[in-house]
Amino acid sequence: MKKIVVIGAGSAMFAKKLIGDLMLFDDMQIDNISLVDLNTEKLEVMKQVAIQLCRQAGKEVTVEAASERREVLADADFVINTINVGGPGQYRKDLEIPDRYGLDQVIGDTIGPGGMFRFLRAYPQIYAICKDMEELCPDAYFFNYTNPMAPLCLALSRTTSIKIFGFCHNVQSTATQLADYLRIKDMSRISYWAAGINHMDWFLEFKVDGKDAYPALREISKTYEQIECLAQYEQDYKSYGVTLYDFVRFDVMRHFGYFVSESPLHLSEYLPYFRKNEEEIKRLRIDDRWWLAHEEAADEYFEELKGMLGRGAEIPMEKTFEYAPEIIHAYYTGKPFRANLNVKNTGLITNLPNDCVVEVPCYTDTEGIHTCYAGALPDALAALNLTNVNVHKLMADAVVTKDRKYIYEAVKLDPFTAAKLTLDQIHAMVDELMAANEEYIAYMK
Repeated sequence: MKKIVVIGAGSAMFAKKLIGDLMLFDDMQIDNISLVDLNTEKLEVMKQVAIQLCRQAGKEVTVEAASERREVLADADFVINTINVGGPGQYRKDLEIPDRYGLDQVIGDTIGPGGMFRFLRAYPQIYAICKDMEELCPDAYFFNYTNPMAPLCLALSRTTSIKIFGFCHNVQSTATQLADYLRIKDMSRISYWAAGINHMDWFLEFKVDGKDAYPALREISKTYEQIECLAQYEQDYKSYGVTLYDFVRFDVMRHFGYFVSESPLHLSEYLPYFRKNEEEIKRLRIDDRWWLAHEEAADEYFEELKGMLGRGAEIPMEKTFEYAPEIIHAYYTGKPFRANLNVKNTGLITNLPNDCVVEVPCYTDTEGIHTCYAGALPDALAALNLTNVNVHKLMADAVVTKDRKYIYEAVKLDPFTAAKLTLDQIHAMVDELMAANEEYIAYMK
């Protein structure tokens, strides 16, 4: 039986994408899709959405739903995790408490104070899922979509025997953006090789029709006006209603030689250079807290799907660039697929430590998921990655040892936080964030 379990299926937009993509493969039959969420209203609606998507695709699939994951985990091949612990209310605190100290995060979900407390809330819940999997489906693959990606995968790699792979959109999204910037409509003309860490992968090669596209990108980077004009062509963020200005990443490319994944908004938080003052933030157009607004408005798409079901309308099905359905397809059919995934570094990037999680190309076929050797990154790129890896390792130390001292140390080593605040200010800010999250971090000593 080919069985897939989606945990956090009440995340309507994401669950719909995953299920819709799976149903659009003509050469693959899924036997069972099991949905899990604590919100029983959303769960029932998403079950009906899944049933309708299967019906529209002409597929006979058993769709199950459970608020208790142990009811459906047995015999799963793949478990896909999309949970968000604490919701938008806690997320807003992750941003607003540091605001009072002069630390203006724009996304705040990966490292720094925002990433740290999102991590501390999520880890025990995801760890519990993996422990249930060890008992009920020990050979299943665990696909994690929850941020902060690298520290979660690192901590889990230390504490569970489950096969863990971290999934993000940052590489394929950036490749699409670069194609947009170069006015390339057909992605089959694009090829690339990227490696690094989550939200900071380096495009070591980027080609159009087999030819190096970096000369064209470097030409664009020469003036502020040329970069500003690119916003009209970028389509990925525009689909969320966000206008993306890519000054930060082109600046990094000019100084360090390579284009980097994720968005300029995210990247501005992982390095110490870009959020120095309000004037610079405004000039670089990296002040839009769109992800907070997106999370607070997440129920809008759920209501839209609910309305479609109520009217008996067809639910639009269009292939997305999500990696998980493609990898499942490759595993079941043997048609290889390459994706950049988050995995434990086992000498894959030789100048990053083995006790960290890297994001490297991986191939999937019927024998499983195979990591690719990337070798050594250029020294400066590895050094930039290491500033974040050091924080990831301390974040993992915090939850594995349950020692709160590592929380303080990790935030104090965060490059952006350190560039803005004194050690005493950081300590006081973490104290306040701990108090705001005490119900979620009671497991910490």
